[in-house]
Amino acid sequence: KTCRAIARCGAGTNNIPVDRMSELGIPVFNTPGANANAVKELAICGMLLGSRRVIDGINHMSDLGKQGLAKERVEKDKALFGGRELAGKTLAVIGLG
Repeated sequence: KTCRAIARCGAGTNNIPVDRMSELGIPVFNTPGANANAVKELAICGMLLGSRRVIDGINHMSDLGKQGLAKERVEKDKALFGGRELAGKTLAVIGLG
């Protein structure tokens, strides 16, 4: 009863009952494009994390650290997580929003 408006970060309002809110006199609006740069940056980050197996490397070193082996194995084990370069690869866009 104190809601004056509903703002949705992003392009759509499909997860908001717009018709019902209109009946109640509560405006619903979105912010298309407001986070576009952040989405692009996170997509690039995801590609780098995946292609270079960064998370696998972090988890591996964390496990070694818990065992007290990180210092002695870091140089030897880093070759396990070399990954692939993105240069020359083809990117497929699966979704658009």
